[in-house]
Amino acid sequence: MIDLQPSLSLLQEKLQLLLKRFASLEKEHQQLQAQVAKKEEQVQNLQQKLLEEQSKLAAAMMNHSEMNPAEKEKMAHKIDQYIKEIDSAIKNLNP
Repeated sequence: MIDLQPSLSLLQEKLQLLLKRFASLEKEHQQLQAQVAKKEEQVQNLQQKLLEEQSKLAAAMMNHSEMNPAEKEKMAHKIDQYIKEIDSAIKNLNP
């Protein structure tokens, strides 16, 4: 009868190596997920700040007395486009 012990030992060693590798990859995966979540939060915060600053700029420009009604309408349209782009980016971050 064939002695299976050396083959089983080799198989067990390979399995242990695979399990260690899996554990290492799992840990790395969790770290990367945490980094992605942190980056997504930073992106959302920056988008919110951008939106606030654009709103402030738009308000300042609309209060500017030299702006005619056509320019004001154009500026309001541009602001609406920025808001739509930011909303779209936020939706893409949160599937």
